[in-house]
Amino acid sequence: MRQQTTQDFLFQRIRETLPQDRALVNEIAETLHLSEDSAYRRIRGETPLILEEVASLCRRFNLSLDGLLDVDENCVVFRNMEPGKGNFDFKAYLSAIAQQIKALAACNQKSIVYESNDVPIFHQFSSKALLAFRHFFWMRTVFRHPDFQHQYSAARLTPGVEEMAAEILSVYSQIPSVEIWNTECVNSTLVQLNHYYETGVITREDATSVYIGLREALEHLEQQAACGCKFMPGQSPRNRKENFRLFYNRVGLGDNLILTLHDDRKTVYVNYDALNYMVTSNDKFCNKIYEQMQNTMRRSTLISGVAEKQRNMFFNNLYAKLKARQEAI
Repeated sequence: MRQQTTQDFLFQRIRETLPQDRALVNEIAETLHLSEDSAYRRIRGETPLILEEVASLCRRFNLSLDGLLDVDENCVVFRNMEPGKGNFDFKAYLSAIAQQIKALAACNQKSIVYESNDVPIFHQFSSKALLAFRHFFWMRTVFRHPDFQHQYSAARLTPGVEEMAAEILSVYSQIPSVEIWNTECVNSTLVQLNHYYETGVITREDATSVYIGLREALEHLEQQAACGCKFMPGQSPRNRKENFRLFYNRVGLGDNLILTLHDDRKTVYVNYDALNYMVTSNDKFCNKIYEQMQNTMRRSTLISGVAEKQRNMFFNNLYAKLKARQEAI
């Protein structure tokens, strides 16, 4: 078997970025101004790429040349995905996530491991009331968007954003996943909601609606954990393949990390500062994160499919937190 070359790796990375409806050969031919036959020869490794072609492909598909060459084994090259501030377009941000998760879903072998100290973003899409609040918070407080500097209104959630979030959640529900939670994961949302209420940004009625939305998202998560499979809110889990494992870690989780495994390769997403994230496919780093996550799972309790008592204790703890905060307003 021919050993994978840097050129093979480059085309593999490009393929991972493409949506399902776009062919790799067409993208290469268009970027390098080649015929399809010439593009095929480069993809198959029959014709070596010259440096100018590599540079053009890296610019076109936002890839790092250093990352392809592994210039220094102690250096890890990340792509920094940092949305704009005042001109932030949330729908465009979701569109980028949709493109990435669809590319993952198109792989023959795929899975996700999500270790989070917050409610994972996909679950924030399962309740309209929760999504509306988080969307408003991100736009107002994180990105300081001028259109969101007034009192909270769920109507700020546009149909386009809601539809895009539902599309992402639908694709996510089809990908085998492991999630590692602890009872602190809801804290940031509760603190944000309490701050908005105390400063008069949100009314008691609207705050109550958000509490109910968060409860709905957690109840849906609990249903998926009990069945060991993911499904959309309102759908039946009947005939769904087992594709979901939920772990309860009693020790605080320090980072928001997502590891995707796809056709014998790994990619790590490191979330920071709300919606910003960094991405790398560096083998050494990804393997280290994979081992770290495996160790975390070994120190955690599996509460999906089995361990009904532990699962009930975990979710009852979360519901109690919500109830206490809601009664305090």
